[in-house]
Amino acid sequence: MNFIQKLQGEVKEKQEKISSVQEEIIGFVLFLRGPKFTGTENGERKDWISTSDVILRLQEIYQLTV
Repeated sequence: MNFIQKLQGEVKEKQEKISSVQEEIIGFVLFLRGPKFTGTENGERKDWISTSDVILRLQEIYQLTV
């Protein structure tokens, strides 16, 4: 395999990884904007977030980068 083909394969692989990370980040933003964290319930704000939810989602994003 010549050097240029090898580099092209690496570029394609990195682009796919970047795309996966971007999709996961968009999904995370949509999750944070979803009904679990917006509006009010029983007169109380629902915009408090669960740190365990955030950590889980960030770990999923991180796994896409390794």
